[in-house]
Amino acid sequence: MFEGKKRTHVISVGTPEKVNYAYDLKQGALLEVWRGDFMDVKEMWQDRGEPQLAKPLGTVLPLSAAPALAVLADKEAAWPDSIAFDDLQNKGYVLDKSKMPTFLYEANGADVTDKITVLSDGTALSRTISISNSKQPLYCRIAAAPTIEAHKNNTYIVGDKAYTLKVADGTKAFIRKTQKGKELLVLLANATDSLTYSLTW
Repeated sequence: MFEGKKRTHVISVGTPEKVNYAYDLKQGALLEVWRGDFMDVKEMWQDRGEPQLAKPLGTVLPLSAAPALAVLADKEAAWPDSIAFDDLQNKGYVLDKSKMPTFLYEANGADVTDKITVLSDGTALSRTISISNSKQPLYCRIAAAPTIEAHKNNTYIVGDKAYTLKVADGTKAFIRKTQKGKELLVLLANATDSLTYSLTW
């Protein structure tokens, strides 16, 4: 359940460091993160398996259900709320040596890999989104919140110090105003571009 809506194509990932997350496979969206124990899944089988909701066992930091990537007419165009179900084609996932998944999908005319890992000290998640065979420039929305503040060393404070983002050196992220607050975006202008950032909370 996210933002009052039951989401049926979500994979949740738990780690030995007890840094966990939920990912919407049909939106390419990092929904939420939490620390501590993983999931309560008893509803998957209790009372004939209804309502089949997985419940995180830690304090959840909600992020966004909107797609991570989008085609925009210009840098001020509104971010889409979702991708139509059939417009994102899942290609599965692959596991690295630490058993962390990289999600593979096709959307917006590009092949996408989305790798989410725990940093070695367990303090943060790292996310790398890479595109290939892109037919047009794509924007990546890293964050949306009432407030986003830029700090030195490509670091951004999101919300009321809810979490911190650090964008890889050399990445040109920009903050824009919206009706609901602010968004942090990066333009992936080339057919084969990638973006890496870390999230600490």
